[in-house]
Amino acid sequence: MSAEFWCFFLLIIIGLIIYLFYRRRQLINELKEFYTQGNYIKRDRLPITNPFVYDDMTFITSLDGNLKPDMPYTLILGTRVTGGGKNMMQNDYIGFYIPPHVSLSDEWLEQWKSKVAQRGDNWAEHSGVEKEEKNWGIMGPPEHLPIRAVRINNGILLAWNGLHLRHTIESRIEDVLESLK
Repeated sequence: MSAEFWCFFLLIIIGLIIYLFYRRRQLINELKEFYTQGNYIKRDRLPITNPFVYDDMTFITSLDGNLKPDMPYTLILGTRVTGGGKNMMQNDYIGFYIPPHVSLSDEWLEQWKSKVAQRGDNWAEHSGVEKEEKNWGIMGPPEHLPIRAVRINNGILLAWNGLHLRHTIESRIEDVLESLK
């Protein structure tokens, strides 16, 4: 009976590994499909320097697309890995750089800066606002609150912590589009 248990256990482990590979491939394909459907074009370099503050990003890329027909933007995805071994930490970032546009008033930017302040962490200083006193507990601030909202080169950078997944990027796009109404 012990041998049957271990065979069953081994089959479960193999099944989980196969599922993880399948799920990873599925998520990558969803992101590629998002790029294709949105007619994104990969850029050779970033439109701005250090969009996520750090100059030691492990991975960073950018693609040009449109938030809406009359509003081009650059989608910036970055990953920063720090530490090593048991202390390794990975932070994933999503950024939107929107070049100068008539709809992007200082008032519009201020509403995003206030969301950065609501995080209650040190990201507020990178947007020129005072952080609000918050205690989000061990999980930290909600994902929809941006880490940066700044005017750069007369355009605007909005950035969030977030996995590079289609549904996460689409949720941030929806947030921005909703704020433009």
